Amino acid sequence: MFNFSDHLQELRSLIIGLVLLLATTILGLVWISIGLYHCLSGYLGSTWGPIVLGLIFFVPMLIFAVVKAFSGNTPQSQQQATLNGYADISALNITKVIESLSGHSPFFVASVAIITGVLAARFPALLTVFMQILTAYAEEVKARTTKNAT
Repeated sequence: MFNFSDHLQELRSLIIGLVLLLATTILGLVWISIGLYHCLSGYLGSTWGPIVLGLIFFVPMLIFAVVKAFSGNTPQSQQQATLNGYADISALNITKVIESLSGHSPFFVASVAIITGVLAARFPALLTVFMQILTAYAEEVKARTTKNAT
């Protein structure tokens, strides 16, 4: 049987571990930068030490930019871009449908958003069917309100 408490406990421990890893990494980088600052300030002076330290911190970004600039578009990256385009279109459709439900209760709209997220993550094939049902429901409610208003 599917046990939620075990999965939630694993998720909680994973999140705590990642946060602690990130915190120790940040602390380590801060202390390394403080040490480099004092070392470079001692050797290069109070003006050029921080400038060189700043340039040292920009080196990884410059390397990344150079690699991205000189690497060509591979067929795999073009295929990934196509998949991202489909994901963007479906996300746009999801937001339009959820916006059309804005006249309903917040609980209903939040429930629809949660169900849509779960379907998008776990069952992408069912997402289109669910979105069609929601669109039809939103149009029906809109037609009812215009009919009742006249």
